[in-house]
Amino acid sequence: MARIFSAVGDWLGMSGESDQAPARPAAVSSPAGDQRPARITPMRPRRGATEVSEIYTIEPKTYAEAPEVAANYRIGIPVIVNMGDMSEADSKRMLDFMLGLKEGLEGHMKRVTPKVFLLTPNHVLVNDEEEAESQTDDLLVRP
Repeated sequence: MARIFSAVGDWLGMSGESDQAPARPAAVSSPAGDQRPARITPMRPRRGATEVSEIYTIEPKTYAEAPEVAANYRIGIPVIVNMGDMSEADSKRMLDFMLGLKEGLEGHMKRVTPKVFLLTPNHVLVNDEEEAESQTDDLLVRP
């Protein structure tokens, strides 16, 4: 009986190999050739969700840095994209690109500020402070 469960687990991809961390993407250089160190913010593990131990933060200057966003997002790392230094045309292209990533990989995207976006894979839960505050306000208003 145990062999049946083991075989089904292997077939579904739930073997012990999935406990290993995914490989990190190779560094992507910008067209100008400057190598900026990646900033990764460690996170504490959340109960009930797949463990995420990092968030990748990028401040692109041009749309040419879009593959760096995709490389991290595809392997399941949440990505914060600060488009404050981009031109308006490049910002629109980057936003369209990120929306395509979100839809293609069934993830989520949240606007943090007018020029900063959080792109998260489907397995990462993000709290919505505005929604939590409105629920708290509703509880406080009721007699």
